Amino acid sequence: MRVLILTLLLASPALAQNGPPYDGKLLSSCLEGAGDNPRVCIGKASDACMAGPGGDTTVGMVECLSAESKAWDNLLNASYGKALTAAKAADAELMQLGSAAEPAAPVLQQAQRDWIAFRDASCRYASLQFQGGTAGGPAAAGCMMELTADQALRLGAMTGEQGQ
Repeated sequence: MRVLILTLLLASPALAQNGPPYDGKLLSSCLEGAGDNPRVCIGKASDACMAGPGGDTTVGMVECLSAESKAWDNLLNASYGKALTAAKAADAELMQLGSAAEPAAPVLQQAQRDWIAFRDASCRYASLQFQGGTAGGPAAAGCMMELTADQALRLGAMTGEQGQ
């Protein structure tokens, strides 16, 4: 019995590496063809992943949703960086002109910090709706993916990129 348990424990990292097949190209190709409605791309890649082998398990769902969330987070960070750079440049230009306008960059930074706190609390709440049940993991991961995608698209719109 101990040999069986030891064998399963040693094999678990190898099994974890062979999770559901997430195709990161699905999101980028969807965004390229989405035109004025990039929101249609939210969940497409994770849905395809969950339809694949192993994607219908609780662990598989979390892996698929987390993989898409990471892709959206990369887009969010790129768009945030561009928005912040633009805000700082505009602030510097206004300051040089002697404007009394409130600087926008610090407000954008605080808004992003506040949004992260909102997202994290919202997704924690989504998980708690299942009172410790197995659906809590996919609920939290789905929430994280959806809210991150929404924010990535918002910031992308600020920079004229629409999440691409």
